[in-house]
Amino acid sequence: MQQIKNILVDVLKAKDASRGRSQQTEVGPSELGGCARKVWYRLNQQPETNNNELKLAAIMGTAIHGAIEQAIELADPDSKEYLVEQEVEAFGIKAHVDLYVRSAKAVVDWKSTKTKNLNYFPSKQQRWQVQVYGLLLSESGFEVETVNLVAIPRDGDERDIKVHSEPYDRSIAEEALEWLQAIKNSSEAPAPGKDASYC
Repeated sequence: MQQIKNILVDVLKAKDASRGRSQQTEVGPSELGGCARKVWYRLNQQPETNNNELKLAAIMGTAIHGAIEQAIELADPDSKEYLVEQEVEAFGIKAHVDLYVRSAKAVVDWKSTKTKNLNYFPSKQQRWQVQVYGLLLSESGFEVETVNLVAIPRDGDERDIKVHSEPYDRSIAEEALEWLQAIKNSSEAPAPGKDASYC
């Protein structure tokens, strides 16, 4: 019954479109190191033309984030050990950090993925993102020692979860901010980072 599929897709997309992150116009840490042309278009208020974007994977990722957030808040309702979705802002960038572990002085970012993509985890873009989270937290008065990326495969089980940890390194975060500044300083859109068929 096609109608049920349409109802499902429509309600999921409508809910996703209502999220603050979906309406965000500023460039966020997750975009640093991604498609420079897309970032330039956003910075220069170009209208979006790709209205048929397939979003189910992103919507599922958001649902996974929500389930983790609820579980952590249930385990630590007073945020004595864990800070969930901590809002931070510095250098003209606002972000919501998935998790900050107080005792470990650790930043954690959840990534939903497929098991076949675990071989490419983490990407430079993901490493830049979590290092920038570390920088923003540090600028907001938090101590940061490590940054951590956790890949959660949607088509796997607990044994497939992959964790990447590295020391917080301000210079890596600054490299990401320099990348963004170069795009801001550009008077014309950069060349596409990928072939049009990819997009």
